[in-house]
Amino acid sequence: MKKKALSEKTKAAVAKLLEHDFVCDVLDKRLGDYYKDFKRVVQIESEAYKRHLGITSAVFVVDYKVKYQTKSGGHKNIDIFASAHSDGSRLGAYQKTKILYEHGFDKGKFRVTTPLFFLKEQKAFFYISSPGQSLFNFFTQDPKVDLKPAMHLATAWIKKLHSFDYQAVNFVWPNFKINAMVPAPRQFIPDFYSGDEKRGRAIEGLVSDLKKMVDSYNRKIDKVLIYGDYHPENIIITSLKARSLEMIDFTDLAIGDPMMDIGIFIQQFDFMGHNFISRSEMNDYKTFFVEAYFGKKFEKIEIDFINRINIYQSWAAMRSVVFIFYKKDVENPVDGLLRDAIGYLSLAQEGKHKINLS
Repeated sequence: MKKKALSEKTKAAVAKLLEHDFVCDVLDKRLGDYYKDFKRVVQIESEAYKRHLGITSAVFVVDYKVKYQTKSGGHKNIDIFASAHSDGSRLGAYQKTKILYEHGFDKGKFRVTTPLFFLKEQKAFFYISSPGQSLFNFFTQDPKVDLKPAMHLATAWIKKLHSFDYQAVNFVWPNFKINAMVPAPRQFIPDFYSGDEKRGRAIEGLVSDLKKMVDSYNRKIDKVLIYGDYHPENIIITSLKARSLEMIDFTDLAIGDPMMDIGIFIQQFDFMGHNFISRSEMNDYKTFFVEAYFGKKFEKIEIDFINRINIYQSWAAMRSVVFIFYKKDVENPVDGLLRDAIGYLSLAQEGKHKINLS
């Protein structure tokens, strides 16, 4: 299905996020609602981390270093981000973040980034920058560091989310659906076939088998609130020995299988870290993460949980395959990742009590 071209009006509205006077006016009007000592903006320095104005979409992520004058005449510095997407998805991210922030994730060891407001015309979610850097940055800077304390913290955060009473909140939570990805299978499967018949058959079979297994489990498991895209780039910590963390980007928060978050995390950790961490260490970290979540040795974890983890390792790998397939300007590891996706699914289909392929 061909996407509709984005209107020039929408592009211009999103692009205003990089117009100094516009942003200054917005913050002058809004920040007093969040900072009692706020009087006026004195200075703004902006940096665009994403700045895409395409034919069918507009995506901006902008960092604003803001200095403001206080009511007593002093000055304070704050760091604010704006994340905008022309598809309107950042409204949901704002609403979900705000709900978590107002229900126990605003303080303590396990927090979410502090939400500010949503600008409807710009389709932009404004929030306070989380202190620290991503877990991903830590292990790419020094692959020899011990990641286990930070990973243990990450399992505790996701366990808190999984125990969140989402039914007590007046909000219509989306339900995770395995084929509700962008682009959807009905689009990418024909594209795979057009490039390579064998690859097309492989991805089509994978999509079909994954859906059957997910549907089978979904009929008998208890659903919880899941993060939906749990990976090392969204985990913000101040150090590898930090005792607290903040999570960012709640676009994919939904109702689903908690093993989805575990499977996605360990597969994405593997995918992002395999060039920095040896295979034996990687396998050990993945096992440690799963053991820390369950609070028991790997061999004691029930096979149904292991199977579901592998289903979502497969799905996460497949999602990366699709993403990379459309990135024509990069070295293409599609076939290797596709083999991994099929391999993880085979572990689940055969009921093998393992989460690593080698």
